[in-house]
Amino acid sequence: MIKIKINSLEFLVKNEISVLEACKYVGITIPRFCYHETLSVAGNCRMCLVEIEKTPKPVSSCTLPVANNMQIFVDTPLVKKARENIVETLLLNHPLDCPICDQGGECDLQDQVKIWGNDYSRFFFNKRGVEDKNCGPLIKTIMTRCIHCTRCVRFGSEIAGVDYLGTLNRGTSTEIGSYISKMFNSEISGNVIDLCPVGALTSKPYAFKARPWELRVNESIDLNDSLGSNIYVNFKETEIMRILPKNNFEINENIISDKARFSYDSIKNQRLQTLFKSIDKIKSKYESSNWNLTLEKLDLLLSEDKQYQISFIVNEELDLESLSLLTIIKNKYSNQIKIKLLKQSSK
Repeated sequence: MIKIKINSLEFLVKNEISVLEACKYVGITIPRFCYHETLSVAGNCRMCLVEIEKTPKPVSSCTLPVANNMQIFVDTPLVKKARENIVETLLLNHPLDCPICDQGGECDLQDQVKIWGNDYSRFFFNKRGVEDKNCGPLIKTIMTRCIHCTRCVRFGSEIAGVDYLGTLNRGTSTEIGSYISKMFNSEISGNVIDLCPVGALTSKPYAFKARPWELRVNESIDLNDSLGSNIYVNFKETEIMRILPKNNFEINENIISDKARFSYDSIKNQRLQTLFKSIDKIKSKYESSNWNLTLEKLDLLLSEDKQYQISFIVNEELDLESLSLLTIIKNKYSNQIKIKLLKQSSK
């Protein structure tokens, strides 16, 4: 443990941590965009500037390690002015579309603009636009909103193991994108939605469905795999709108799989609404049918040939109504109907 001073108050903190982490441990919040606990340090947003004694300029607190007897000032006029300039710079090309942004209400940039933003801008040129990227069916992109914090880039290369996103061009032409146009092929790709501090990367299935203040939250555990990830289930009235990870650094940290994040779709979407019957097994051709025709055909087959046997394969996720129907059918043809339980693997 070493002794440091923050705003002239003495604290004992761990050695070999950054100034930002030291301030966080003693209960002082420093604004930031690029810093994240599970990712490497980039230090490119410059929002976490602090003033150090005997240092001529403000320094980024996420890249500066603490030292014994260091004196740190987090709310001096110089620091406040620097943060105001950083926010003004981030808003130069950021679109004013908060009312239609899915991140609205839980946006880090909105929160920081509320505190450090100004009521006018000295920028008088046209805003720059950036082409949206196709990340697949799960991630919606509006790259004009991007502030180049590179959280998504570091997550892909360090945690997901997929070098999908990267930083392109330089200066005012900088943008986040993929070198080759392809999908974000990873089982945990949806976590960039939570990592993005603005509305550049949002959930495509959740787009324009609800606002954060309309949702109610229940804590739960994901049962799609054996990990037991901690999650938040957000629902509106009687409908589940989205699933978010809950921080638990002993199990899943703040990461969940795409299966856990988007599995709620199976409750109302992507369900088999029409029955199909095979007309050509070799060419795998099917035509639509209905329950009346299916049950009539089943009754005809079982009535004509007493040796004919039919097996129904079910699992523990079958609803009670369907199971009751199968029980009625089995009771009528007790010797010709078999119901087999499908055991699902925990892998």
